[in-house]
Amino acid sequence: MRKRISTKTRNWKYVPIVIGILLIGMIIKILTKNKNDTLAVGILTLFVLLLTGLYFVFDKAKSIEFDNEYLFISSKKSNEKISFKNIRKIKKTLAEINDRDIWKIYYRDKSNIEKSIKIWPRWNSNYFEEFKEMALKKNNEIEIKN
Repeated sequence: MRKRISTKTRNWKYVPIVIGILLIGMIIKILTKNKNDTLAVGILTLFVLLLTGLYFVFDKAKSIEFDNEYLFISSKKSNEKISFKNIRKIKKTLAEINDRDIWKIYYRDKSNIEKSIKIWPRWNSNYFEEFKEMALKKNNEIEIKN
């Protein structure tokens, strides 16, 4: 049975769309009432562009799951299956969001190329700790840095 260890952020991609539509409505209202308020239109347009960028960041988010033998990395366009034997290091980064640490997993893919992925573990879940224990049990060469 697969257990998801990453926070599901792909659904957040709809929030920037809704806020962007509201801001576009405000721009249209300003342009129809006050044609000389270019500063407000410029600022709102900048926010719409920023929200468009956020949409693409959330849309590219990956889902990370594991079972007894493999780590699964799923995205909109691809799926990777990594054996625990190919995981090299699990390291806590200096970054955190809402008091939850962001971790980085280093591994080798099918082509033996060194890769890494950042993960924001799910809130209120012990699956990430279970993943670290399982990975260390299957591959005692994994380096885990807190």
